[in-house]
Order: sequence, then structure tokens, then C-alpha cells
Amino acid sequence: MLAKRIVLAALMTAAIVTSPLAESMGFAESTKEGKYADIREDLKNAIVNRGYVVDYVGQFNKMLERTSEAVGSVTESGAKSPYKEAEFMQFCAAKLTHDAISSSPQNIVNCPYVVYIYELGSKPGLIHVGYRKPVAGPSKKSREAVDKIDELLADIVKEAAN
Repeated sequence: MLAKRIVLAALMTAAIVTSPLAESMGFAESTKEGKYADIREDLKNAIVNRGYVVDYVGQFNKMLERTSEAVGSVTESGAKSPYKEAEFMQFCAAKLTHDAISSSPQNIVNCPYVVYIYELGSKPGLIHVGYRKPVAGPSKKSREAVDKIDELLADIVKEAAN
């Protein structure tokens, strides 16, 4: 019984841990098995239920499919996009943004916050949810302010991926 609990806990943790490669590349990502539409709704609700407004939803997969022929880009399998579905959502948390900007005007680079969701055509049912990692200026105050933004984004992704 204890062994089953340990295995279950390990599997659940694996779904929400980001890889060192992802961290070094400027994003954090989790995966969850399920239906894209359901997890997309969970991601949106994780933002809206905190009192934030999704101000833009980018239809990333649709853009790739629409422009593929014009730029001569196809996947190895000949598809116009590697995704079955892919979107990103933009929003802002006014208080956190004001704190970040007042600590360093260069923190504008973090606005708006971006979370994303996608499903690969080659792996249907495995949904990726993540966010673009915010970057901080060199001051301690800037790092502290941006760390709060990062915590918010991590919590939103974690909620959607659980």
C-alpha cells in the first residue's frame, strides 16, 4: 500500500515538475493527459478565478496552418504544424506589474504575462501547459518583484495541469 502511494506521488510530481532544459530556455511547462478543451478551460479559469482578465488568446496552431504554404514550412510528416491544437493567453496582474515596474522600468519586458497550451499531433491526449518565465533586472528589489510574477504563473500552470 505504501509503495503504491509512493509511486502515485512520484507520478503526480512528474507531471508538474519542469525540466532544467525548459528552465534554461526561458519557460516552464507541465503535462497532463486529457482533453485539450477541458484543460484549456482549466487554464483560463485558473487566470479568471484569481480576478484577472485574459485580454488576448492567440491561435498559434491556426496561424501556423494558415501561413505554412506561404513560407514553405512543413513538419517531417508533411503536416503544416506539429500541433493538433496550440494557443497562448495573455493577461496582467496590475499590482504585481506595478511593483515590478517601480523596481526597474526594464521589467516592461515581462508584460503581458503569457501562458500557453498545446497538444502535439504525434501525441494526442498529452496536453502541455506552460508559461514564459519572467526575467528580472539586476537589483534585489527587481528580482523579488519578478519572483512574485513567476510564482503566480507557476501556480496557474500547476492548477491547470492537476
